[in-house]
Amino acid sequence: MIEITAYALQVLLIIIAIAIVVHKNNGTIIILITSFSLVTASLYVINNAPDVAIAEVAIGSAIIPLIYVISISRQREFIVLDRARDDFLKRAFDKEGIGYRLLRDFSEYYKLELNITDDPELCSYDPNKDQVLCEKTNVDLIIQKDERTGEYLLKGKDSSILMHKLEELASEYEDIRVVRFKDGDFGD
Repeated sequence: MIEITAYALQVLLIIIAIAIVVHKNNGTIIILITSFSLVTASLYVINNAPDVAIAEVAIGSAIIPLIYVISISRQREFIVLDRARDDFLKRAFDKEGIGYRLLRDFSEYYKLELNITDDPELCSYDPNKDQVLCEKTNVDLIIQKDERTGEYLLKGKDSSILMHKLEELASEYEDIRVVRFKDGDFGD
């Protein structure tokens, strides 16, 4: 009976591991990581290693998920790189660009501080490698104007939960398109 339980738990570990890789929601991933740790601890108990099981429960099911939750909740700033450099993100006394209003509403929704930069060093980075720029720096969004269509492109990581809400807000505007980078698409 113990052997059957051990095999069932091992199959469950494989299923949970696949689910961790497949899911995109951070909250679900944290719960799955915790479940993985609890199932692993059960296997340690079955294999007569209760001390290792206690350590696994303490670290894998309590401390590690807590660190993930704290890390996710600490994101308080949304950094935008302005490559368009026109009135789209303009913010003057009583006049605001369409892009600025969109990003302001978005930032207020998530209670983030909006930080818009047009740092020449970042703007000079190869536009064909924007995902690499997002991966290597803390830039969350790159705004660029497509000269051919006149559309404003808002580029960011597909894995970011924030990008889904931004895409929803931007759907109200005809001349704004959200481009999401898939993980691993580095445009090399």
